[in-house]
Amino acid sequence: MFFMSTTVNVNMRVCDKTCRITATHREGGDDIVIVSNCDKLQQLGDALKDGVSSDDILDIYNGKIMTPEVRGNVCYECLAMPAVFNACWLEEGMISKGLAKKCGSNSVDFDEV
Repeated sequence: MFFMSTTVNVNMRVCDKTCRITATHREGGDDIVIVSNCDKLQQLGDALKDGVSSDDILDIYNGKIMTPEVRGNVCYECLAMPAVFNACWLEEGMISKGLAKKCGSNSVDFDEV
């Protein structure tokens, strides 16, 4: 069976870092590839190279992705962490791909600083 992949791009302008997260559905979870100009996010990608289970993406607090061993030193404000979940949720059908295409992006806007 052939599965399409979902790719999510993150542009962290405050630190001038970017990353590209690709999730590919497989039985029981998703394979994840992260490509970034940030060493911390590359390490996250290395830690997730064996993929994640469906439980990992459903239980944010107890799943593999947010464990200190996997998350490493990725800053709490880094948008890459929720983007990993977004990519996986899109692959699992928990977010509509049609809605994602229609919206195009989510954003954090600094309005009054």
